[in-house]
Amino acid sequence: MSKMEMYEQKRTPEGSTSSEKENTNVSFHDSPQYPKAYPDEIFLIDFDKDDPERPLNWPTGKKLIHTALYGMTTFAAQFNSTTMSPTAGHLTTVYPIGEEVATLATSLYVLGIAFGPMIFAPFSEMNGRKMGVFLPFFISMLLTAGTASADNVAAIMCTRFFSGLFAGAPIVSSGGVMADLWNPAHRATAMVFYAFFVVSGADFGPIISSLLSRGSDTAWRWPLWFMVIVQSAILLINMIVIDETYVPVILAKKARSLRLSTKNWGLHAAHDQYKLDAKEFITFHLLRPFAMLATPIVFFIALFASYVYGILYIVLTTIPYTFEMSRNWKGTVGTLPMIAMFLGVVIGGVINTIWNRKYAKMLQENGGEPLPEQRLPMMMMTGWLMPAGIFVFAWTSYESIHWIVPFIGIAMIGVGFFIIFQGCLNYLVDTFTKFAASAIAANTFTRSIFGGTFPLFSRIMFKKLGVHWGGTLVGFVALGMIPIPFVFYFFGEKLRGKNPYVNLVS
Repeated sequence: MSKMEMYEQKRTPEGSTSSEKENTNVSFHDSPQYPKAYPDEIFLIDFDKDDPERPLNWPTGKKLIHTALYGMTTFAAQFNSTTMSPTAGHLTTVYPIGEEVATLATSLYVLGIAFGPMIFAPFSEMNGRKMGVFLPFFISMLLTAGTASADNVAAIMCTRFFSGLFAGAPIVSSGGVMADLWNPAHRATAMVFYAFFVVSGADFGPIISSLLSRGSDTAWRWPLWFMVIVQSAILLINMIVIDETYVPVILAKKARSLRLSTKNWGLHAAHDQYKLDAKEFITFHLLRPFAMLATPIVFFIALFASYVYGILYIVLTTIPYTFEMSRNWKGTVGTLPMIAMFLGVVIGGVINTIWNRKYAKMLQENGGEPLPEQRLPMMMMTGWLMPAGIFVFAWTSYESIHWIVPFIGIAMIGVGFFIIFQGCLNYLVDTFTKFAASAIAANTFTRSIFGGTFPLFSRIMFKKLGVHWGGTLVGFVALGMIPIPFVFYFFGEKLRGKNPYVNLVS
């Protein structure tokens, strides 16, 4: 057993603790009689800085395995979000509903994710990442099975919303896992690796779903059953391989094990004293993210990230329809442009990784203190790629123009999306280090609202305006948001210092 730092607090006769503390390193194997020698004293267990059991000190290979498995879990949750996108036409045939109502099967899932952070962030902090992620993930899987076996529209929509709600746990809490495993200098690169799983899940969902739903009108159920099988396999592997990464919960379990083995009931961890009450849940976990949205920094950065996220879901849910309109590509062939989006995301990830190495050097030179504004230059240099890609896609969607040209436009959208989205997230975390979880929750809420609502009007927009002018409208709005990183790069530090809403956050 590794050595742990013990903070000794002597009890007074009245049962209170004195203010005198002494720090000792204790190995329970070396001192088996220690508990008996001090029967009336309390010992708070903590890790040494270099303790190998501390997740930050795990071998790199183990960290990568945990990052990949949590990434695969989020991949499945995001994959599920677009599973029913290609089957909207099947639902309109089987049930007396229009295309907009059928699109709700996708939108309600994404909207469910919006409320996940407020519920599952405190749950994971109480019970650890493993329980906080995989129990809701299991419930989401059961609800997906409920959707697959539903026989009416109300049941389908209800189960889709709650499946998304519980899927919010891996989507949100896995960011905390990255903080558990990686130090700030390497965390951004690890987040890029993790984000590949996140985006590719939503990206490949329509392609695989389209392949599985070919045939009869009832074939829309097969992608959902496939999703249940995939989630079951991932869940089984996770439960066998993954260890707990949240330090307070690890120490609480360690303290309990030591109490039982040494019979010293004074051994405890700080987490044993933590109790989540209704006031804390409402104040910190429910209200604080919304309070943060009242701050100019969070509002505009989250708005920028949410808009590009909404465009991502326009692409994922509507691009097959636009290629059918312009090129008569139907079925699975119409979903192949998603591959171009994924290639763009990969390129964006490589660019982000290169910049993160430079940022790590600047972070080291700054004594480890975050430099939020240095997250923005890459967004400033490449932010134009997203609107440019939208314009290229929109105005090359003619059958007379080779398909590779709109594919290039979609790939440009993917590059711009990934760099902007990751940059916004990193900027919020660096700006609100102490309240990073609330900042991420606020961002997740707004982006899920955009991602859930954009598909509801996008198909009608392209149908009424055409692919060219519909895409142009979306592109002009994206063009108007390009100045946001420039403004925060030059004035972000002043805004943080003169934030009139800081009391709402702290």
